[in-house]
Parts: sequence; structure tokens; C-alpha cells
Amino acid sequence: MRLPQKFITRSFAVIGFTVALYAAFALFYGWENINNELKGFPVFSLLALGGLSLINYGIRFWRWEIYLRTLESPIPLGQSIKLYFSTYVMVITPGKIGEIFKAGILKERFSVPLAKGIPIILAERIYDFLAVLILAVVGIFFWPGSLTGMKTGLLAATTIPVLLALFQNTKIRTTLVSKAANNSLLSKHRLGLEDSMESLGVLLSPGQTVFSLILSTLAWFCECLGLYIVCSGFGFPISVGQALFVYAAGTLVGSLSFLPGGLGGTEATIIWLLGTLNITGATAA
Repeated sequence: MRLPQKFITRSFAVIGFTVALYAAFALFYGWENINNELKGFPVFSLLALGGLSLINYGIRFWRWEIYLRTLESPIPLGQSIKLYFSTYVMVITPGKIGEIFKAGILKERFSVPLAKGIPIILAERIYDFLAVLILAVVGIFFWPGSLTGMKTGLLAATTIPVLLALFQNTKIRTTLVSKAANNSLLSKHRLGLEDSMESLGVLLSPGQTVFSLILSTLAWFCECLGLYIVCSGFGFPISVGQALFVYAAGTLVGSLSFLPGGLGGTEATIIWLLGTLNITGATAA
């Protein structure tokens, strides 16, 4: 399955925008100031950060394997590793919607129906979002600053669990399929929609939800712990609870912005929240 030329072109455009954005951050806060801060960062802390990120991705890969087996669609482990990690390039698409391409590869190379592949991708994104939301909520109890400007976003995020709870109702799922099937473009795919809804229902079942949330929350906790280590390495120690809120809130803002990879929204939010803890702009950047 080949990537469309338009997608490749846009991907390079996003990469270019990323470089420009970080260059703008450097100019705004002063490249010399940022460079001086980076020079003093402990090498050991870099190794710890790399290890935490590997644990995060390792846990989420394990979750992916569990989903494949839950839907009775296992693929060879080596191929699974290649597919899972290579398609992380899709995070640069708005809302990470490009990861649906992973389901296309499952179908083309391993004969896994889209009605199973797409629900797996959706379940991954849903549980990632819920895990980060949980960490943000826990972090609020350790947050010493004001939540001005964050309340609306956090409130909007809490509607997701409510919608998922409603989705557990079979009648609601059937109604959703019926509504979608009324669309002329989707009517011929009614059977596929029903199968997709059934597969997604399995992955969002109560037992699967508890297990997936434990894995997902542990994975994203590693990234929050990484922020704690970063701040400590720069000589501005914050509590683990504060790191939970800063990282999780920044990630939520980036996700809800639907910008490619949360680009800009996540970074700006983290810098702003660290600033409220009296960390200088150059250090936060």
C-alpha cells in the first residue's frame, strides 16, 4: 500500500512548519539563552528520558498486540513490530487521522478486514486520550496555580467518557449504524459498519476498558515522569503531581486542537504552565 503523493508532499510541509515553529520559539526566547540551558543538562537524564519513552512505546505496542488477538487477527511478531512503529509517522496528520493507513496495511498484507483494523486504531486513540485525561485530572489536585483558560478545555474533554459509556448500549450502536447507513455514500457499506461497531464494542467493553486504561495510563505516566526529570535536570524541580498536570494538560490541548501532532498547541501550553510555576521562558522552551 503506497502513500499518496499528496500525503507525502503535505508531510514534508508539516516537517518544514515544525522546523520554522521551533526556530520561532528559539528566536523569541533567545537562542543563546536556550543553548546555555541545554549545555548544562545532565547526560544521565537524557538516557533516563530515552528509557521512559521506550517503555511508553513498548507498553502501547503490547496493547496493540492484545487488540489484534482479541479480535482474532494476530500477525507475525516481527511484521507487527515493523508495522506498528513505522506508521508512527502518521502522527503528523491532523487528529492523527492518518494512522487509519495502518488498518489499510493490515488488510492488504495480512488480510485483516478493515472492520477489525479501523476499530483497533480508534480504540488506541480513545484509550490514549482517556489515559491523558485521567493524568490531568489527578494532576489538578497537585496544581498550585490558577486554572484560568483551562477549565473549558478540561470540561469538554470529560464529555468523551460519557459518550463512550453511552456507546456500550447496543441500541445506541444500532441507531448509529442506521443513521450512517442512510447516507448515500455509506449505505452500501452497512454490513461493514455493523462489523466495525461490533469490533469496537468488544474493544470498549468494561473488562477491556479497565485493562486498557491501566496500560495506557502507565504508558503516558512515563512521559509525565520524563517532564519531571527534565525540569529537575535544569535545576527547577517540580513535584511529580505538577508534572502530571503540565504534560497531560498540554497533550490534551494539542489533541483537541486537531493540529498535526498537536504541533504548537502542546508546546505553547506546556511553556505557559511552566511559566506559572516561575520557570523562566528560556528554560521552559
